[in-house]
Amino acid sequence: MDFRKRIVDLSKKAAFAANKHGLEGRRAQVVLVLDISASMNALYKTGVIQRAIERILGLAVTFDDDGRIDLLLFGTNAYQLLVVTLEEIEGYVERVILAQYKIREATNYAPPLRLLLKKYSAPQPAPAFVIFITDGANADRGATAEVIRALSSEPVFLQFVGIGKEDFPFLRKLDELPGRLIDNAGFMSINDLDGIKDAELYDRLLNEFPRWLTKAREKRILAL
Repeated sequence: MDFRKRIVDLSKKAAFAANKHGLEGRRAQVVLVLDISASMNALYKTGVIQRAIERILGLAVTFDDDGRIDLLLFGTNAYQLLVVTLEEIEGYVERVILAQYKIREATNYAPPLRLLLKKYSAPQPAPAFVIFITDGANADRGATAEVIRALSSEPVFLQFVGIGKEDFPFLRKLDELPGRLIDNAGFMSINDLDGIKDAELYDRLLNEFPRWLTKAREKRILAL
């Protein structure tokens, strides 16, 4: 497969979605946070996660001059991985993730969110657009809410993506989470990651980001 051509094709679809949402020329640091709980194992082994990373890289090429994804894994704990680039994308899951990590941990959201708070607090050259993919509810809702509140005053937007048939009641109610400077998190549900078309995926991922940008500028989290 010509991975460069595939990513370029994906980036065109991502750019179309970005323009549709008024994000033409907008810079962002694209960050991908991936669940490595036991129930995710088949998605890694069958290539679903590899293909998802490729699609997110298409978005990163659109948003970021360096065309890279900062990638974190989480389960019981959280782990910072090698950045994903066009040069490194081929076989990334097999070479970097499956070769070094066991896909069998529990599901805690707070550890990766704490890493985000540490790494992307102001000042930043561009806001962090975080895509947080999970297939299960977390066991640490109180700690997670605390970190999301702390992140609400930083240049970080969290787009949670629930995959599979879990209902995700906690993530669905994030819009109502009190104690935040602004609403800094969105949620979308996808039953089948491979089944959703590229255009729809990008459109839904970017749906709430423009509103956050406006609020973040109003509160001077971002420069005007």
